[in-house]
Order: sequence, then C-alpha cells, then structure tokens
Amino acid sequence: MSQASVLVRSAIAVGVVGMLTSCQSRADTRQYELRGQILAVRSEANEVLIKHGDILEFMPGMTMPFKVHDAALLSGKTAGDLVTATLMVGEREAWLTSLDKTGTAPLEDGPTMPLGTFVEPLRPGDDAPVETVLVDHEAHEISLAKWRGSAIVVTFIYLRCPLPEFCPLMDRRFGAIQRAVHDSPALNGRTRLLSVSFDPDADTTPRLKAHADKLDTDPAIWRLATASRETVDGFAARFGVHVSREADHTITHNLRTAVIGPDGKIVQIYNGSDWTPAQVVEDLRRALAR
Repeated sequence: MSQASVLVRSAIAVGVVGMLTSCQSRADTRQYELRGQILAVRSEANEVLIKHGDILEFMPGMTMPFKVHDAALLSGKTAGDLVTATLMVGEREAWLTSLDKTGTAPLEDGPTMPLGTFVEPLRPGDDAPVETVLVDHEAHEISLAKWRGSAIVVTFIYLRCPLPEFCPLMDRRFGAIQRAVHDSPALNGRTRLLSVSFDPDADTTPRLKAHADKLDTDPAIWRLATASRETVDGFAARFGVHVSREADHTITHNLRTAVIGPDGKIVQIYNGSDWTPAQVVEDLRRALAR
C-alpha cells in the first residue's frame, strides 16, 4: 500500500472513535484475541488502524481503528507490522490492552478513494440536500424536503458496526434525543431524527425495520433509511462522511451528525462523537425559535 493510501485510511478514521468517560465496571467487559496488520498509527489519538481476521465469537475480519488506554502499546509500532492483540469490549467502549508485533509484511493496495474525498462538505448556513430520496425502514420513500418546517437531526450508521463507541453509540444518543423530543411540547411534532445506513447491500428494509423495533423508535420522530450505494454515498459525502469499502466487505467510515433547521439550512455539524444529546436538543430549540 502506498503512503497516500495509508494516509487516506487514517483520514477516514479521524473522528470515528471518541473515547467515552464512563464508570463502567471492567467486570462487564468481554475479552477477545485479535490478529492482523497495522495500517496506520495515530499516537496523538491513542489509536491504531488494524486490518484483522475474524475475531472468534465476536466479529468477522475487517479494518477498524482501535483505541488504547496505554499509549506505550503504540511505541515502536508502524504500518505493515503484523500483530496479535487483546481486545476488551464493554457496553460503551472497546480498547486494546496488549499489542505485540509478530512480524512484518508488505501492505496491500488500499481501497478506492471514498467519494467524500472529492466533495466539499456542507457548513452551517448551507442548504441541505433536501431532494435526495431515501427509503425508510417502513419501505416509504422519504426526503428532507418532505420535512420542511421541522428541525431535523441526521446521522450515518450501519447495522453490522460491531464496536460500541461507533454506530451503536449514535443509536443510544438518538434514543436519548427521541425521549427528550417526546417529552417537550416545544419539540414534539416539530422535530425529525434520521439515521442513514451506508450499507444498503446488508441493511435491507426488513433488517432496518427489525433494528428500528429493537431501538423502540417512534416513526413520527425517528426513522432509519438507506438508498442505493451511489445515492447514499453521495448524500453522506455532502455531510462530510467518508465511506470506504473493500473487496472483503469491510467498511471504514467517520462519524458526522448534522442539525438542519426548518428552513432546510444547516444549523450545526458535529464531527465524531464529540457531542451530547443535550447539545443537540438545545440546537433544535434554537432552530425552531428562529
């Protein structure tokens, strides 16, 4: 893999994982052995990007960024290193407690450049892509244009995402926002939440419906949706989401969450997981008070 490809992968991973501060007991965690190859090391973020094989009883092989609590684990590690690692997975975070080099190997060619690399992302004040047609978890065609007059929160997920501080965290945050909206006369009936899957091959309408039921979504407030790869990738790219797919079905992505005003203009865009439901609820209140 060329240095440029490694940098692309690293850029895709920027902002994907936000370490959560939690009083979670270590007794609640599960432990797994991981074997793979390092593609990039981000010491400043205590993060390493690893292309790994199947993790027994947890997840199939894919490329994912992993956090470390002990920065010393990254010392001396570089792209191309073959490693074994111990992965700890709790309810709200996952991290490596060991990372041992076992050898080195040439890096394969990286994935194609994600569409978002070539698209100027939206900024506050810009018009949102309201005309893009998606299909929601109830098989209805929807677009942001149909919700004009409402304040909207949009985020991007995929159902196979295995690490709790990635897409499952977005689900939990949206669940909290939905509860706040439901309990607020100022927001209820005037707010929409939209989780867009960029994995349409796997996230079919029945699977989105099952996931929506699991999350106890209220379709009057929160919908899950997707579209064809071309459509959903183009839509996501406008919001600054980079989606990279490999031949082995690995998906690497960053997290972006947008608040859109009732006039269809971007109010706020949050990068990664560095936001709280309370912040977004306040954004919604301000947007609807204009």
